[in-house]
Amino acid sequence: MTPPRPTPRTRGRDDRAQTTIDFAVGAGVFLVVVAFVFAFAGQLLVPFTDAERAPTADRFADSLAGGVLGQADEPAVLDAECTAAFFATVQDGDTPPSRCAFGAGSTASAVLGTDARVNVTVEERPPDGDVVVLATPSGPRTLATPSAPTATQSVTVARRFVRLDGRSYRLVVRVW
Repeated sequence: MTPPRPTPRTRGRDDRAQTTIDFAVGAGVFLVVVAFVFAFAGQLLVPFTDAERAPTADRFADSLAGGVLGQADEPAVLDAECTAAFFATVQDGDTPPSRCAFGAGSTASAVLGTDARVNVTVEERPPDGDVVVLATPSGPRTLATPSAPTATQSVTVARRFVRLDGRSYRLVVRVW
């Protein structure tokens, strides 16, 4: 006669298939997956948080390069007097020439018609690759609006290549 097969009620503790090592490995894998989700889930949404500012920065760069700092019939060619007056107006409150598309005492935000914080810079890129911020002929003043974002603020940047006095420059618009 053969002995009876053990039933679930008659099995002993030593007959279980799960061991302490199996449990530890499973719990470790679970904790690693949970840590990965918490670490990277926030980064998955970052491209969508600045979605409203990206078109705004592009629109401002197009507006400045296409007519505010130059003539509408010659996009991306900046008028030297209007460009210098734009930065002087923003910094010192000087009066721009009448042909320019902005008035005295204007800020970059007022010229662009926005409540957003805006920083505009015109940069020269010489052949050696170092960026030089363009200085106005009247002195060492840089062609950049005075406000600048802090290192902790999220900034959207739009760039346009423009011509000024026959030379190539980069118009950089930062919105935050």
